[in-house]
Amino acid sequence: MANISGYDSYSMGSLFSSTGNAGNNTAASDFLGISYTDYASIRNGSYRKLLSSYYQKVENDGKTSSSSESKDSKQTLTSIRNAADDLKNSASALLDKGKNSLFKTKTDEKGNSYVDYDTDEVYKAVKSFVEDYNSLLDSAAESDTTSILRAAKSMVSYTEANQKALAQIGITVGSDNKLSIDEDKFKEASKARVQSLFQSTGGYAYQINAKATSIDSYAAIEEKKAGNSDKAESYKSSIKSTSTSKDSTKTLGAIEEAAEDANKTLAVLRKTGTESLFNMVTKKNEDGSTVTDYDRDAIYKAVKNFIKDYNTLIDKTEDSETTSILSARKSMINNTSSYKTSLSAVGITIGSDNSLSIDEEKFKDSDMARVKSLFQDSYGFGYQTEKQISKIDTSAEKEASKSNTYSDSGSYTNNYTSGDWYNSLI
Repeated sequence: MANISGYDSYSMGSLFSSTGNAGNNTAASDFLGISYTDYASIRNGSYRKLLSSYYQKVENDGKTSSSSESKDSKQTLTSIRNAADDLKNSASALLDKGKNSLFKTKTDEKGNSYVDYDTDEVYKAVKSFVEDYNSLLDSAAESDTTSILRAAKSMVSYTEANQKALAQIGITVGSDNKLSIDEDKFKEASKARVQSLFQSTGGYAYQINAKATSIDSYAAIEEKKAGNSDKAESYKSSIKSTSTSKDSTKTLGAIEEAAEDANKTLAVLRKTGTESLFNMVTKKNEDGSTVTDYDRDAIYKAVKNFIKDYNTLIDKTEDSETTSILSARKSMINNTSSYKTSLSAVGITIGSDNSLSIDEEKFKDSDMARVKSLFQDSYGFGYQTEKQISKIDTSAEKEASKSNTYSDSGSYTNNYTSGDWYNSLI
């Protein structure tokens, strides 16, 4: 069998023989340098991409690509690095032992030390960690690079090894290797146990941070290779390059604009200090008396503007074919859904189409301190939504930068999905 797409006859033979002989341990090994079982635990058992890659016709009469070129596209590697960075940041927030530490050591009346913390704040931080962990798994699963897959598998294996300890604080591992967190059980869990897992040196968060760093490092190495490959590819005249965006320039431009608008209106609500909308104001009544309260009209207007832009972004990203955009969109929708009860309490509801709506009367009668908490708390609704909006914006910008090419005839095209839209106008 010829060496096709970097898979030699031995490794492919091992792959296929492993599916027919579960009792042969050696037959299930050496696909991309890792066991097929390990690979499947990341890919969740799908053969589609493996078979597609194996039977794909290779350019240049079946010659394999140079070892100096990455097996992954620059887009895939950038997505992996972004996801790794997010997870490292989430882990670092939990691991911090300085003045910004989420965990406090206190002493009782008898002189005994104990761990204490703001339950809501730590829950939000751990929830962010869980979401970023799952995002990194999704991104790493798209890789074909052995070192990245091995590092991802190591992260999954380490989590499996800590499955019982995590379950004791309300964090479970699903069949797809992703984490989920039960808010009630987490908040009722032993604070010392939570601190041990997420702040102690050598603990769970510490090790996951190290593994995310490894994935990031491997992706950075591959990204350089992919960058060199992209430079060589730019000299080709064909417009069918795999680095061409799947979305049209018009679509990406609309997504960018919607994301920027949503970020701007959300930023108004997230401002703190003297510019905060949630500062108390004193007003004089008609009878001459004064009352100090939130400016409910101003806050309502700001939230209404944000909801309008949020809904526009949901609408504009729905038809995107870019994986990173759709992933961030899904994360944003899931995050909003997790705050369904809190949002409903202040008059904001989630529709069946994932759009938001606001009841003016209920909103203005609600507790503004709760609204403030939603939009300004660390790792809260506003923070998490802002993070996903920024991801959508960045992804759309990157896609737009590679969606404009010239064909070998000198005519201009946006990308392979937009056809000759521009050429038809000149």
